[in-house]
Formats: sequence, structure tokens, C-alpha cells
Amino acid sequence: GRQYAPPRQLLLKDETETRFKDVQCSESSVWGLTPTGKVIVWEMVPQMISEHLTSTPMPRFCSGGRSLNGMKRPVKQMSVGVMHAAFLTEDGQVYCLGRNSYGECGVDPSVQNMASSCRRVSFPKHCQPVLRVECGKSHTVAVGAEGQCLSWGDDSKIQLGLGDTRSAVGEERPRTGSRGFLNMRQTGEAMAPGSAFRGDGTGSRAASTSQKNYKDFESHQQSKPVFMMDIPLESDRQVHGIPYPPPSDLKCGDDFTLMLVRDSPDWYPPEEESERLFCCGENGKGQCGRSMQQQQQTFAACRLPKNSKIQGFSCGSDHCLAVLRRVGAKKQELWCWGSNACGQA
Repeated sequence: GRQYAPPRQLLLKDETETRFKDVQCSESSVWGLTPTGKVIVWEMVPQMISEHLTSTPMPRFCSGGRSLNGMKRPVKQMSVGVMHAAFLTEDGQVYCLGRNSYGECGVDPSVQNMASSCRRVSFPKHCQPVLRVECGKSHTVAVGAEGQCLSWGDDSKIQLGLGDTRSAVGEERPRTGSRGFLNMRQTGEAMAPGSAFRGDGTGSRAASTSQKNYKDFESHQQSKPVFMMDIPLESDRQVHGIPYPPPSDLKCGDDFTLMLVRDSPDWYPPEEESERLFCCGENGKGQCGRSMQQQQQTFAACRLPKNSKIQGFSCGSDHCLAVLRRVGAKKQELWCWGSNACGQA
């Protein structure tokens, strides 16, 4: 049966007291980030605890933590996934470590399926320094210096935000909806009714609007950072055609990606600002926060109250939480969506 292990202190070798500003867990390890930018990792923690439970007397602390090396500058932010981790240094460089089965560490998995030491990820020059990085189960996303969103790793659930890459033709409605409206404003080409034909008389299907296309029998993955697609406009913004600003924050679940953007005009005072959450990827358990008509979905807004300010949000494996405050209200609201298999929602 299950055994309960009471809380115990994790100690670093040769140090009796170390302060941390962030602590995260992977499948079998605990990762800590100190205020000075040092990363400490305790490996094989479940096995360590099991051994302690059989010891008499039971130890009151777990030792064995070690410093993580291989990065030239101190770390200012880290994100730990199930089997891989990403670190953002003070100079805006991104390093990845761990499993690389889908290219989530930024290297071709056919060449190296495991990053056993910290590996620096290469970005286009105008994207550096990187501002933020986040890990999902098998994918990684980052925000560049000018607000560009980039992603790499597993794309089998279209969680990289590259559009509908599940078929060779990609998105079959490039001239309808918000994407068609933007195309009409930019090129003057009329929006198409319903079907995905070009309208050139040939009856051929529309060209893909996805950032990447996969050939038959090709793995749906990216081993290098790829630019994510622009967030499609909602109906009330289509009249003006004003694109959303760069995201202010993003999070990843196992197979989906959440992005926070400002929805109100930039001249609004802080107390009237509103924000929207957009999600793409796996939606089999409702983790995208809208209808379940499609199991995987491209970027679209979560169905949270409009005219609200997101105070904070976070993702689990397949569920999400958000704290928001409606404009003009003082009370904060907690919203949850996704899987409730263990009562987490």
C-alpha cells in the first residue's frame, strides 16, 4: 500500500543552509534555484525517500544535492518539465537538459536523444536576449527580445502553436474567419464562403497557412526554435484589425500551451486593463478551456469572463487554474478547467 513520508529538509553537500527563490519537480528529481543564480538538483528522490522509510530511526533530512554546471552565467529563471528542463541565464541565453526524444532540448533526436549536460539552444539574432522559457512534457516555448514566440519539440498535438499541422494542407480555411479577415485587409482578396477552395476555378485546396508542414510518415516535431503563428483575432477585434500585442506570460501543460495577452487598448489606465488567455494543443479533457468539439485545437481564447484582469495562472498535466478580477470589481475569482480525474478541478 501507499506510505506517507513526512516533510523533510533537502540539504546540499557541504552546506547546512541554502536559500532558494524557486523550487520545481520533474518525474524523479527536485530542482532549486538560489538567489545567486545557482541551480541545485536532488536526483532519484522517490528512491531516496523509500530508503528512508525503511531506515530506523528515520532520517530527518535528505542529502545529496549537487550544483548544476555547464552554464556560463547565473540562471535567472528555470522551467522543469517531466523529463527535461530549460534554464534562462542573466544574459538571455537558454540551456536545456534531459530527454530529447522529440527535439525538446533543441537538437535533432536522431543524433542525440538525451542531453546529458546543459546544451545552449540557438535562436535567431533578433530574438536575443530571450525573455522567458517554459517546458511542457515534450515541448519547449520561449519569448524573444521583441516579443516573438518560438517553440520546439513534440508537435503531435499541435501544441507548438504552428497552426493545424496535422495534415499536408494544414489549415483548410485560410480565407474565412479572423484569418480570412486579416488576409482581406492585407491583400484585398475577398473572404471565401465556407469551403476551402482557392476560388481560381481549379478546385484545388487552399495552400497551408501553418508555419510548418510535415510530409507523409514524417515525425511531427521540431528540433530547432520555430516562430509560432500570430494569435487570430476575435470577432470584436476584426472590425479594427488590430493585432494582439506580444504575450506578457505563458505556461505549458503536458501537451498544450497557454499564452496571456493584453486585450484592452494600450492607453487604458491600469485599473481598466483587461487580458485574455489563449490556448493551443491537446483538448481531450477540456484543457484548452472552451468547447470539446475538437480533440486538438489551434490558438483560440479560453472561455473566461471578458473585461477581466488575469492576476495569475498555472498549468498541471491536463488542467489549468486562473485567478482573475473583473474590471471595476474588487473581488478576485478562481477559475479551473480541464481534467478532474483526481479532484483537481
